[in-house]
Amino acid sequence: MLLTLFYPTYILIAFIVVLLTIPQRDLKNYFIYGVLFGGLGDLIVVGLFQNVLHIIWFKNAGIFNILGQNLLSPPSWILTVMIFLRFLPSRKLFQYAYVLGFGAFSVGYGYLVHNVGLFDFKPWVYPLFAYFTFLFWWSTITWVFVKTSSRIRNP
Repeated sequence: MLLTLFYPTYILIAFIVVLLTIPQRDLKNYFIYGVLFGGLGDLIVVGLFQNVLHIIWFKNAGIFNILGQNLLSPPSWILTVMIFLRFLPSRKLFQYAYVLGFGAFSVGYGYLVHNVGLFDFKPWVYPLFAYFTFLFWWSTITWVFVKTSSRIRNP
């Protein structure tokens, strides 16, 4: 039961956080970044790491298994990126700390999904390789958002 309800529960909680913290007028903009960098980013990273390099893989996805991937992983990433960007600090120094922290959070979440039994990886992938992958991912999201969004501007 935990395997089946893990991602839907995460999505429900993240969706509630999105609705409570992002003003309705801004939802569309955050959603676009979420789709591009969360959903599409997840498909690219999982496609590369799972299907090409074979260093990570989903398991026990049950009814959510689509072509060896968990159907609910991209929506989870969409919402996570939206939340990440909503709380992104405007000061550059704090952005660095925020990205470093979110990288660590992402590794921890990877371990959580692994411990629940939905995800696995080669032993050398976690924590260091995964942390640098997430660091690159969150840094790219931050850089693009800062450069393209009117929501945040650095002096």
